[in-house]
Order: sequence, then C-alpha cells, then structure tokens
Amino acid sequence: MDFATLEKGLDGQIATWSADRSARIARLALDKADFDALARIGLTLTGVPVSHGGLWIDVAQSAAPVARLLRKLAAVDPSLALVVSMHPTVLMFWITEPNAGAPAGWKQHRDGVFEKARSGHWFGTVASEPGIGGDILATRSTAKPHAEGDWSMSGDKFMGSGSGITSFMMTIARPEGEPQPDVFLLDTRDIGWEGAEGLKMVRAWDGLGMAATQSHAFRFDDVRVARHGLQGGIFDLLPQITPVIGFMFSAVIMGILDAAEAEAKRSLGKRASRLSAFEQTSWIEAQMQIWLAQQAFEGMSRSLGTGSAGTNVLHGKLAIADLSEKALAGLSHALGGSSLSRSSPFGQWMQDVRALGYLRPPRALTHARLLEGLTAPARA
Repeated sequence: MDFATLEKGLDGQIATWSADRSARIARLALDKADFDALARIGLTLTGVPVSHGGLWIDVAQSAAPVARLLRKLAAVDPSLALVVSMHPTVLMFWITEPNAGAPAGWKQHRDGVFEKARSGHWFGTVASEPGIGGDILATRSTAKPHAEGDWSMSGDKFMGSGSGITSFMMTIARPEGEPQPDVFLLDTRDIGWEGAEGLKMVRAWDGLGMAATQSHAFRFDDVRVARHGLQGGIFDLLPQITPVIGFMFSAVIMGILDAAEAEAKRSLGKRASRLSAFEQTSWIEAQMQIWLAQQAFEGMSRSLGTGSAGTNVLHGKLAIADLSEKALAGLSHALGGSSLSRSSPFGQWMQDVRALGYLRPPRALTHARLLEGLTAPARA
C-alpha cells in the first residue's frame, strides 16, 4: 500500500458516493458503513508510520498527501471528512517521538496503538471542555491511577466528534498529584453512554454546521482510561504536532470550497450571458477569495516541518476560515435566491465552513497565540 494506491481507492469510493451528495450533506448522523468502507481501502493507515505497516513517513512527506485525501472527501461529505481527519491528527500524539529519554513501556504502548489503527480501528478525540476557551491544557478534568496500571478519569467533555463510530478517543486530564495535564486514551468499544460504567452522554450534538459529526457532550465519572506512554512528555512535542492538526482541518475547508466553486460554476454557466453586474461581481470576488485561500493553504503546506510552521499555520487557518465564509456568501449572491433553498447545498456549506473556522485551534485561542508574538520581549 502507498498513497497513490490509497488515493485511487478513495477516488473510486467518492465516485460511488457523489451521486448522493445532496442527501449526505443533509444528514444529521454518521453512517458506520462509510467508515468500514474507508477502512477497507486503507484510510486508517494514514495515522500509522511505515515502520508499523502504515503510510506515514514524516511531516514533510506525508502531511500533504493525507490532506489531499481529506480535501477530496470533504467535497462530497464534509462531516465525514472532519471525523476522518481526527484519525491521523490524533495519532500524531503517538507518531511524534521524543529525541531521547522515553520512559519504560513507551515502545510497547506505542506499538499497541498503531496495531489497533493498522487493523482498521478509528481514533477520535473528546478533549474539549466547557469554560476553558478551547485551551485543552487548561483542563479541569482529573485522573487517578489504579494498582493494575490503568487510570480512571472524571470531568465534563464536549465536541466528541465521531462518538459512536470511533473505537478509541483521545482526551486530556490532570493526573492527581501532578502539576501538568496529560493525554489519555479511552477505549469506547464496550462502554455504554447511560452512566452505568461512568460515561454518560449529557447532550447530543445539534450543531447547524458539521451537523452529522455526532460531536456529543459527555460526563466522565471514574471512567477507565489508559495514560499516554510518555507520561506527560508528549506536551513537549506539541510544537511539532499542532501545525499538522491545523493544516489537516484546513484541508476540510478547502474541500468544501472546491465543491462549492464547481457547483456554482455549473449552475451559473447555464445563464452566463444573462448574469447581472452584481452577480458577475459577486462571482469574481468569490473566485478571488477562493484563490487567496488556496495560496494560504499552499503556504501552510510549505511551512510544515520548519521553525515557522506554528505561526504560519495559525495565520493560514484564520485566513482560510475568513475567506471561505466570504467566498460562500459571494457564491450565494451570484446564484441568487436558489442558494437559500433546502435542496441547495450552499446553506449547509456556509454553516460548515463557519463551524470549521472555530475548530483546532478555536478562533479566540488562535488570536491569543498570535498576540503572544506582539507582547513577547524583543530580541537584542
């Protein structure tokens, strides 16, 4: 298996799904059969290093091919693409290795995670919490150890995208007696949501954007979890991980823009000679915004693996989020009232790009990170 083979398989699957794009965009829930189909063609291997039978080589060689797959998938089903994007981005927390000093048990722990992904299991995340502004390092959740070597976690979490589909979900909690939080992994395969085993769904996802992602909210009450094998050391590697996450999520936005531009062009082309000045201007401005978003995306891709990747990805993600909203509005103006119909995908696409603009990292946190560059002491 290589990326070319995987992309060919995905193209075939997308061709099958494209005829039902309108129905897919209108869905309010995920379909496990979709994930089974994607696992069969090898998409779960995007989060597994080549050393463990997967496709990931390194950020420089693998981030762009994975993003291209996500972008294609988003053009036919944005909610599906967003949940799929969680898989390789979550597994970056295990792909990225420390330069030295890994604790005992790290290799065994890491090997076990990749074996599950290689065998077709999907990974997701339920790390966000109410009241912390998207900063997962400010978690209020706690975890305590057990004699058997595992841990139990308590706290409130939301934005659990892919709930009910993913086999494992990454989360964040503060270990008892330790000053810093850590990453934990929840095995969701045999745990109910009614509270009997400590996990209770407190709110089903009802978002207007990314409507079918099943991003439910949960309360944890001594739920058994496994601690990350680096025992707190993973957060030292965040500068290498977070740019990849922002890039992958931006690929989903770009996929929506690809689909929206193509659909608008198809529709407007039927009456190109009769477009009003306003419609023409709206179309041209929307194309300009899509072009700028593409330049930002390419800039993000080029910066990955460099010392400036973090800041460049933050700027790129904000630019793409803002440009995509403006572009969707412009395309709707060019199309006219037909874009407001429930049978048109443009209304849902608009909500989807707005929702994606607030994800990984959230807007407020992104602005705070960029402001740090202004307030940091000047170098001599």
